[in-house]
Amino acid sequence: MSLFAGQLDLFTGAPVDVPAAPVTVRRSAPPPLEPGQVRYTTFRGQRDCEDCGHAQAAAYEAGRPVPTRRRATASRQTAAGRTYLCELHKTDRQAADTEVEV
Repeated sequence: MSLFAGQLDLFTGAPVDVPAAPVTVRRSAPPPLEPGQVRYTTFRGQRDCEDCGHAQAAAYEAGRPVPTRRRATASRQTAAGRTYLCELHKTDRQAADTEVEV
């Protein structure tokens, strides 16, 4: 029940209109990806870039100087799973992708 139901306007004596209920916005999950499709979304969490981690491990194994690991700013979703990437590795993956971006 509304707070204004049955009340009158003090100046005109007319009944007060009941305000409409706010429209509920329902967020739905994006549709699942099919094989060969890829989706890039922004990521604002606290994770490291997975490609930077692989580059660090490879450099450590080879005895080369180890590059720095950067924070992930995007996630790359495919039918197989999700990968968290920094901006540099995201653009590298987008340039080399053979999959269709959705």
